[in-house]
Amino acid sequence: MSDVSASAGDEKKSGLFDKVKSIVPPEEERKKLVPLALMFFAILFNYTILRDTKDVLMVTAPKSGAEVIPFIKTYVNLPAAIGFTGLYASLTNKMEQKDVFYTCVWPFLAFFSMFALVIYPQRALLHPHAFCDMLASALPAGFSAPLAIIRNWSFAAFYVMAEMWGSVVASLLFWGFANEVTTVDEAKKYCKF
Repeated sequence: MSDVSASAGDEKKSGLFDKVKSIVPPEEERKKLVPLALMFFAILFNYTILRDTKDVLMVTAPKSGAEVIPFIKTYVNLPAAIGFTGLYASLTNKMEQKDVFYTCVWPFLAFFSMFALVIYPQRALLHPHAFCDMLASALPAGFSAPLAIIRNWSFAAFYVMAEMWGSVVASLLFWGFANEVTTVDEAKKYCKF
């Protein structure tokens, strides 16, 4: 009887091992999938940090608040998204997908690096608070949100770039790049959603 239970245990271990082995991609596919997974993780990790930071910057900025966010989304982010769509269409007609990916990602990385190293530390010098105070005294109170965008222009630029990172890099560029480097069979196998 112990032989029967031992062979049943071996079948169970073998069955579990076979299931795990069937899930793990072959080595030649892992060479593609692991870097893609790491790239996707890095893009989403950055997106999570940027998404939270952009709101905090605008809401806590001097003479700003949550009422500024709809104005940024409508009058700054929407035109930027439309402009990027035209730029992306132009680039895809002239370049390979891999080159489009790098051409579009580098400006984001350059902006966020400049923001962290130069713009944010020098925000007191760069933001036109005195000019906006003068305009605020001459304009009706309904202009407070657009003036807050001008007053804190670098935070508004960060907000737009962070919004664009989520829609452009995480969605459009990464999946375009992934579709370029994987075959249809690999996509069916690993991207079942």
